[in-house]
Amino acid sequence: MTKPSRSDRALPASLTTFIGRRRESAEVRRLLESSRLLTLTGPGGIGKTRLALHTARSMHRAFPDGIWSVELDTLTDPSLLPQTISAAIGLPDVSNTARMEALINYLSERDGLLILDNCEHLVASCAQLVRALLRASQGLRILTTSRQPLGVEGEQAFEVPPLSVPEEGADSESAQALQRYESVNLFLDRARSIIPGFKLDTANHQAVARLCLDLEGVPLAIELAAVRLRLLSVDQIAARLDDRFRLLSVGHRASAPRQTSLTAMVEWSYELLDQPDRMLWARLSVFAGGFDLAAVEAVCCDDDLPVESLLDRLHSLVERSIVVRDEVETGIRYRMLETLRQFGRAHLTSSDELENMRARHRDWYGALAKEAIAGWTGAEELEWNRRLKAERHNIRAAIEYSLTVPDQAIRGLRMAVNLRYFWLVHGISEGRRHAERLLAALPRGEDADKAKVRGHWLAGWLAFYQGDIEATRRHGEESTALAERLDDTFGRAYATYLMGLVAACDHDYERVKTLMSKARDLHEETGDLAGAWLATSDLAGALGARGEKDTAIDLCRLAIGQCVEHGARWFQSYLQWTVADLLRMQGNHNEATRLLESTLKISLDFEDQMSSGSCLESLSWLAGQREDAASAAWLLGAAHATWGNAGISLLRFAEWGNIHEQTRAHACRSLGEESFNQTYRRGTRMTPTEAINSVLRRKTPATSPRGPETVGGIEDLTPRELQIARLISQGLTNKKIAQQLVIAQRTAEGHVENILRKLSCNSRAQVAAWMSRATDGG
Repeated sequence: MTKPSRSDRALPASLTTFIGRRRESAEVRRLLESSRLLTLTGPGGIGKTRLALHTARSMHRAFPDGIWSVELDTLTDPSLLPQTISAAIGLPDVSNTARMEALINYLSERDGLLILDNCEHLVASCAQLVRALLRASQGLRILTTSRQPLGVEGEQAFEVPPLSVPEEGADSESAQALQRYESVNLFLDRARSIIPGFKLDTANHQAVARLCLDLEGVPLAIELAAVRLRLLSVDQIAARLDDRFRLLSVGHRASAPRQTSLTAMVEWSYELLDQPDRMLWARLSVFAGGFDLAAVEAVCCDDDLPVESLLDRLHSLVERSIVVRDEVETGIRYRMLETLRQFGRAHLTSSDELENMRARHRDWYGALAKEAIAGWTGAEELEWNRRLKAERHNIRAAIEYSLTVPDQAIRGLRMAVNLRYFWLVHGISEGRRHAERLLAALPRGEDADKAKVRGHWLAGWLAFYQGDIEATRRHGEESTALAERLDDTFGRAYATYLMGLVAACDHDYERVKTLMSKARDLHEETGDLAGAWLATSDLAGALGARGEKDTAIDLCRLAIGQCVEHGARWFQSYLQWTVADLLRMQGNHNEATRLLESTLKISLDFEDQMSSGSCLESLSWLAGQREDAASAAWLLGAAHATWGNAGISLLRFAEWGNIHEQTRAHACRSLGEESFNQTYRRGTRMTPTEAINSVLRRKTPATSPRGPETVGGIEDLTPRELQIARLISQGLTNKKIAQQLVIAQRTAEGHVENILRKLSCNSRAQVAAWMSRATDGG
């Protein structure tokens, strides 16, 4: 047999710079060292081929008999697979019968690496051939790229992720800071090949960040976008990404046909699917941002796509890298890259199913919002908070659909009202905007008027937290009048509560007492505990302003007992804040501080910036009363930043503005204006989490060892977090923890962050020390 020359075995030369992928390349090398068959999976254009070839080049010394790369993208006849590989290796042409035998005989004697590139359209044939080659050779290793694994025993699969991209809001970063993202560096490199001397500067860096984020770090899409610089500016390219299939339709003429446009790349995947899989892909495009299995069953399944076949169909799309499976705090979720979603949406539209799917989507998330109201007032409130946050994009899409279809705004407004507590925690301005747009879109009629009662209340309530008291008053009066005309007790309770908030801003505490007492009684009459708890909190504030502090504290503690009984920690935190402020007024600073710190822990769990900002503001008042001007200054800054991030302005409420100004003036006099401003700015530069952690850790000197007596206890950790804390104490890395618990590495990292925060630890070593002491009972 003729021995191929080294030149025949050379890998194809790279025509462009290889950008990033250090961690991925290291992981591919590790997997190749530990297994004989490795498949790089991922959607088209993600960079599987480039990663495979780059890693192979870096490992050439590990394969003394050579590395052979075989491109299969143009091969359509499976029977020609052995011939194609033989030709790539350089074996002489022989008969079909002898070719497979010659290939096995040749590779069985060698320690080499065979790369089979683009196997997805020949999976069954590739699997059969790979199995035969590996059984015949002990020294051969095979690296394949495919949009799905081959399914051969012993196969390791590595899903190639997108390049790192700037996060939402990262366009505010400097041009230099953006260059830490792989996607930005790839765009810059390819842009310079089009426009020599192209630079990232203040004029274009925001557009580049937005472009890389919108293209989700997909290398092919970024490279195709760079080609458009021959005609368009970066801003123009980024602005046209909603029509990305037309925009990114011109590539390099010498590239493989499927890589000359985004359409061709995605069409390649589409053509490999059978009709039911194509139907599911199209229907899944109705979801925005991700989805879970229950949502898919409810929205996508019908007689044409039976629920009994869904798991197989979804598995097929996941296996082929059309759909990505994620494990998150709320469970298993799925998503599609936006490019694939837009492609599916085009097919959904052309099939005349779009309106039906959007209506079913809206109805599913409307039902979810209704269910969330009960969930938010019980022990599952944190899970509901996380679930609604994960569904935020779908919630927006459902509400938008309600605005586009005549007479459907009523359903959209009901949905928005049922999400009232979610808006307060995660989107005050967004919730108000939805409520006001839906109110404006309502048709005439009694059903619409019933929806208006609650819609005006929601818009007014959220306007109150923005400091827009005039809008609160207007919406409150509208809601009150409609509730009285319709004899709507539920609506009357909330409208009365809203007018009580207005009265507090008018400093009319006698009226606040009357309105909040009435609101609480009406909520209790309708069995709405959540409404009663809210009214109790503000009634207590009014009583405190009238000097009836003991009565106010007793009312709150009774309501807190109910919250504890129901597991409603979020409502408990608001009542605790009220009690803390009443104790501050009584001069009981230690107990007030303890309650505020307890409330901060709850607000951190919920990521509630309204509550966090209120507690930081209150702590600044306490610091001022303790003559701790420095703490008062940075806490004022942190509260301002926290509320500012959430669009909150509460200093017109009751006496808050006066106390705020008194605290600020006193701290400024004590520190001097320059020192005060520096300390205040230090607080404004803190994230809410950093500020809260600073408050919760301040009792422990930075140099002292942390132990169970100064940090959280075992009861603060969930069972999963306790399990992970034990693994940390055994020295396992996040990656090892993820492997052992069969969870995503990102999920493990999130749990570790929660453990560090809850235990007030700065390092894994401190967690290990805590675990040792906690389990020893000391």
